[in-house]
Amino acid sequence: MLTLIGGFLRFYNNTQNHISLNIDEVSYGYSAYSILKTARDENGVFMPLAFQSTGDYKSPVLIYSLVPSIAIFGLNEFGVRFTTALAGILSIPVFFLLLKKLVKNINIALIGAALLAISPWHIFYSRLASESLMSTFFLMLGVLFFLKMFEGGKIWAAGASIFLTVSMYTYHSQRLFIPIFIFLYLLTGFKRFKSNISNIRIFILGSFLLVLPLFYMTIFGSAGTRIGMVFLSQDIEFTRYVILDHIQRAGEQFLLFFFWIKRYLNYFQPDFLFFTGLNMTLPGTIGLGVLFLFELPWLFLGIIKLFKNISSRLIILWILLGIIPASLANNDQSSVRSLLILPALLVIVSLGAQRFLEIAQSLSNKFIKLGFFSFYGFFIIIILIQAYLIFAVHFPIQQGEAFMEGTKETVLYALDNKDKYQEIVYDPYRGIEAPYIVNIPHMYILFYSKYDPAKYQTEAKHFGKDTFGFDKFTIRKIDWREDRFKKGILFIGSPWSLPENDLAEAEILKKIYLGSGRLAFFIVSPKE
Repeated sequence: MLTLIGGFLRFYNNTQNHISLNIDEVSYGYSAYSILKTARDENGVFMPLAFQSTGDYKSPVLIYSLVPSIAIFGLNEFGVRFTTALAGILSIPVFFLLLKKLVKNINIALIGAALLAISPWHIFYSRLASESLMSTFFLMLGVLFFLKMFEGGKIWAAGASIFLTVSMYTYHSQRLFIPIFIFLYLLTGFKRFKSNISNIRIFILGSFLLVLPLFYMTIFGSAGTRIGMVFLSQDIEFTRYVILDHIQRAGEQFLLFFFWIKRYLNYFQPDFLFFTGLNMTLPGTIGLGVLFLFELPWLFLGIIKLFKNISSRLIILWILLGIIPASLANNDQSSVRSLLILPALLVIVSLGAQRFLEIAQSLSNKFIKLGFFSFYGFFIIIILIQAYLIFAVHFPIQQGEAFMEGTKETVLYALDNKDKYQEIVYDPYRGIEAPYIVNIPHMYILFYSKYDPAKYQTEAKHFGKDTFGFDKFTIRKIDWREDRFKKGILFIGSPWSLPENDLAEAEILKKIYLGSGRLAFFIVSPKE
C-alpha cells in the first residue's frame, strides 16, 4: 500500500508538473534517443561513458536507462521521466528493507517507508529525470547489500560492489562520498569485520575493477571537467565578496577553507531543512524544506534514540560525509547534490517518530492523550495541505521560468512554420527580471522535432562568434536594431531582445506567457 501511494505521488500528472522539461532533461532524452537510433550520442561518439553536453559532461547511467523507456513511450515528457519515477517508487521497499536491517524493528521500518513515500524531497526529484535520485536509489541498494555481506554469502559482496559503483557512475556527488564513507566505516569497525574478511576482499576487488574506468575518466578524461566548473572556488559569492575584499589580508586557500565551513554548516540550518530547501517558491516566501515541519520533534527524538538502538556510526558517517560533496560545490544549500543524505535522515526521523508514539501512548489521562493526538494529527494535516498547495499551485506559477516554461511552445511554433522561412533565429538568453538564463534552445529543437540523430551527427554545423546553427536554425543573440530589416526570417526571443515598443503589431506572430501571466517570449518576423 505504501508503495502504491508513493507511486501515485510520483507518477500522477508528472508530465505537467514539473511544468516543463528542464535543460538537463531534454539533453538526457535526446542523448538516449540518439543511442537508441544509432548507438552513438548526438556528437557521434560510440556508446560513451561520459556524454558531452552543453558546457559539461553527463554521467551515463540515467541516459542509458532512458533508452528502453523512450523506445516504449517515445521521445516525450513521460518517456524521459518514467525511469526516475520508477526508481522513486522502488526506493520505498528498498528503504524499508534497509531500515529493517538497521533497526531490527518492522514497525520502525514501516514508519520509515511511509515517510519516504510522502517525502517532499524525494517526490520532487522523482517527478523529473534526476541523476541524483537514481544515484540515491542505487546507494540504498548498495548499502543494503553491503550490510548483508557481513552475514555471509559472496553474492552480497558482489552485489554491494556493483550497486555502489553504479551509484558512483550515476551522479558526481557519490564519486567523492562513497569511497570515503565505505573506507571509514570499515576502518572504524575493523575488529568486528575480521570474521568476514573474505567477503570484504571480494567487495574491495570488485569495486576496484568496476571503478577503474570512472577513475581514469575523472582524473585524465572528460568526466573531470565538471569538477573544475562547479568547485567551491568558482562560487560568485566567494570570488566577489571574499577574494576581492580580503585577498590582501590572508591567503586565498585559508579563506576558502572557512568559506567551505560556512557552506557546510548551512545544510543544518532550519530554513533549508523545513522551509525553503526545495526552492519551490519565490525567494523570501515560505515554501517546502527537505523535511516536513511536523518531523522536527521526531528528528530531535531520533538523534537521542539513534545512539541507543543501532550502531550510530553508519548513520553519522552517512550524514556528515554526505554533505561534503554538496558543500564543496558552487551553490549554497543545493538540495539535488545533498539528496544522498535523505535515507540517513529518515532513519533518524523514523526512530524519533516511534519514540514520539511511545511517549504519547504513555500518557495516563485518556482525555489528554486524545487531545494530544488530535492536535498533532491536525498539525500534520495542515502541513500536508500546505505541501499539496505548494506542489500543485504555487510551484508551477512561481518557478515556471526555472524549468524553461514556454520554450516548448516556441519550438513547436517554429517547427510548424519552418517551411515558411529561410532561417529561424532563436535568442538563447531569457529571463523575466533580466536576461541571465541561458535557454539552450537547440536541444529543445532536437528533442521536440525528434531530429534524426544520424543526420545531426554528420551534417555541417554553423559556428561563429557566439553563434551556433544547423539546418534552418541559428542560435544567437538578437540585435533588433539590425535584425528588424532582415526579411524572410523568424525571430524568437524574450522582451529583452525584442522590445515590444519597437515591434509593429503586424510583426508579432505570437506571444508566449508563463503560468504567472508574465510575458516570456515574442515570435516575430519583419514585414516588408
